[in-house]
Amino acid sequence: MDSFKKIYRSLDLLLIDDIQALSKKVSTQEEFFNTFNALHGENKQIVLTSDRSPDYLENLEERLVTRFKWGLTSDITPPNFETRIAILRNKIEEFDLTFQNETIEYLAGQFDSNVRDLEGALKDINLLASMRNIKDITIDLAAEAIRSRKQAGSQLLVIPIDRIQTEVGNFYGVSVKEMKGTRRVQNIVLARQVAMYLARELTDNSLPKIGREFGGKDHTTVIHAHGKIKSMLEEDDNLRLEIETIKNKIK
Repeated sequence: MDSFKKIYRSLDLLLIDDIQALSKKVSTQEEFFNTFNALHGENKQIVLTSDRSPDYLENLEERLVTRFKWGLTSDITPPNFETRIAILRNKIEEFDLTFQNETIEYLAGQFDSNVRDLEGALKDINLLASMRNIKDITIDLAAEAIRSRKQAGSQLLVIPIDRIQTEVGNFYGVSVKEMKGTRRVQNIVLARQVAMYLARELTDNSLPKIGREFGGKDHTTVIHAHGKIKSMLEEDDNLRLEIETIKNKIK
């Protein structure tokens, strides 16, 4: 432990990914709290990433969450279409290939969740092109190269959000219009939160995308709904049964 302290408290920059992983790890939280204070006191840089904002971090000591809020909180959303095109153009320079403009636009439309998917798709295309000694990449060749990658993620892509909304609405006696609205009646709120929870669990849609499908809700609303239902499921057997019933209807 002494060597741990010596190493981490002498850093100029501490970067920790997925800080929510400290949840329920009491002793680790205690040590990180002290390390955070030591580095902060020396004006060192601390960068933390999480799948949610500090306000929605669960099972973390309040004093830690408070310190997380001291710094700048920035939301990192999936790249939009134009950004994905720019990323592709930049990455393509690493390969000895020529991509038609429509091929680049096609690829940008196929992957909208993260940059790693785009990079992986380019590697698949490069491999197939090398095997066939092809330099000019068409849409047809790109589609063939990424087919297995798209199929691997198809289990998450086949369920439309509106299908989830419809089944949840039917179960709770709430219309999709009410789910997309702002009314705070108890049964509508529950249906809305369950639908958001399932949209995040059963699809690969981004948080902003899910929010838009619920009447333009902010992505933090989706995070809150998902966290709320997840917590309720730990204690509410009836809710767990309800959600399993809805899942069976959706699938």
